[in-house]
Amino acid sequence: MIDRVSSRRFLFPCSLPSRASEDFIRSRSRYSSSTLFLLVLGLTLSQGFGLASANQVPGAAESSQEEPAGAEESFFTKTASWNWPDLRLWSEQWKSFLDLTQANESLRETVNASWGRLQRDDRGPHVLDQLIATASLVDRRIEKLQSVMESNRSAPQVFQPIDIGWFDSNTPGWLQENLKFAVARSYAQNAYYDEALLLMESLSPNAVIDPSSLFFYRAVCFHHLSNKEKCLEQVELLLEREAELVSRYSITAHLMRSDIQSLKPDSLDEVARLMNDVERRLELGRAGTKVRAKEKDIVDKLDKLIDQIEQELQRQQEQQKGAKSKGNEKNGQSKPMDESRIAGGSGPGDVDMKKIDKKGGWGDLPPAQRQESLQNITRDLPSHYREVIEAYFKKLGTGDQ
Repeated sequence: MIDRVSSRRFLFPCSLPSRASEDFIRSRSRYSSSTLFLLVLGLTLSQGFGLASANQVPGAAESSQEEPAGAEESFFTKTASWNWPDLRLWSEQWKSFLDLTQANESLRETVNASWGRLQRDDRGPHVLDQLIATASLVDRRIEKLQSVMESNRSAPQVFQPIDIGWFDSNTPGWLQENLKFAVARSYAQNAYYDEALLLMESLSPNAVIDPSSLFFYRAVCFHHLSNKEKCLEQVELLLEREAELVSRYSITAHLMRSDIQSLKPDSLDEVARLMNDVERRLELGRAGTKVRAKEKDIVDKLDKLIDQIEQELQRQQEQQKGAKSKGNEKNGQSKPMDESRIAGGSGPGDVDMKKIDKKGGWGDLPPAQRQESLQNITRDLPSHYREVIEAYFKKLGTGDQ
């Protein structure tokens, strides 16, 4: 089922083939002999010393040799800052857990058969699903937890809150961390982004069996909450191993990055995202102080945008007036006199006399045009004024004095 959605470090590789090293040096023959010597020395040292350290907690690869086939990196490739888990270590954890619970032989066989469905190089979200399914065989409480999460996935409209307050010393830490992450994933898939982040904030990529899902769902939550910096940070971490991700993670990560990179503070885009977030919270029945604060933030940002638009319009109008004034001066039209006085002029002052009758051609207008003009004249006047004016123009139209 496709989900609803919704710091890199530079390291030299631990080893380079000697032939590749020689070709690399020959291709740069323009360097001085001392520079070449330093390059050869650096390559020799990188071959002699491993730069990747082993992480001894479940979920971390033991060394750089644990990388899958085809993952050999070139000289300038950025090494990922996180590793896929070594499932052999997790198998040992299962054995210790069964010993702790004093499981009988039948249960051990069932657990081994469930966990044994995974291959050594398996990775991704299905590994977490298999972990939860296997744990539910050992603990009835985990079985109930799994049932609630599956119900929320199939029927999100009747979402059930997930209780993990029962965690105790009988549940080992490595299993608690992954159960907590599975619950956070369920919250994120049902648009409870704040609750999901609250559970994921303390989780380490080395502590979960699927680090890619941890980065992915963190990015999804931060994206929906319009946290640009943290969203991009999680996306970049996820894409450090892009070629090894499930396709939906890779494609969605690129879409999220492309979408949120253009987000600017106090923009109309940000306001629209905030409105969507408030609508989501209200649909989930959240109407507390956080929602009211976000609503106030939306109003403040809209007021700021309106002020900016008004200032821009005023500036454009002033520029247009200035341009028009300069154009009039170029056409010979001068500005009004500074003082009231008789202006000079050499014309005789004669004008052509024209006879203007009282009707002014009103009766010659077509009826439709006459009615439209009458409505425009009396539009904003009180009713008793409109009646007088209409009566006057009717007299003009009929030729009465």
